[in-house]
Amino acid sequence: MASGKTHLAVGAAVGLTVAFADQKKHNVSHHPGTGIALGALFGKLPDILEPSLGNPHHRQFCHSILVLTALGLGLKQMYDWHPEDRVQKCLRGLGLIAGCAYVSHLLCDAVTPRSLPLLGKLG
Repeated sequence: MASGKTHLAVGAAVGLTVAFADQKKHNVSHHPGTGIALGALFGKLPDILEPSLGNPHHRQFCHSILVLTALGLGLKQMYDWHPEDRVQKCLRGLGLIAGCAYVSHLLCDAVTPRSLPLLGKLG
């Protein structure tokens, strides 16, 4: 089972990788520290939104296949976006870093025995 430290480390690695990859695609400079910090935060975000508190069945909506699918579709749209100015390029990069890091959390959880719920509870 992926631990909080694992989610932070994977999210940070994903954030750094996406920052460098986006830099090549759109010729905009993302600070590596920003990629690492934002990736770590969003790699841990599902567990911040739905903390386990000792409950192994804490995975609900924020950990669901529905959210994973929606993020995938949104990330595809963001990836295909061709921003025109530096602010839009920066926002695109930050969105890609955050979204990919969140997805990394869900993918780490998906390969555990508990996996992900299809929809989960909304409250």
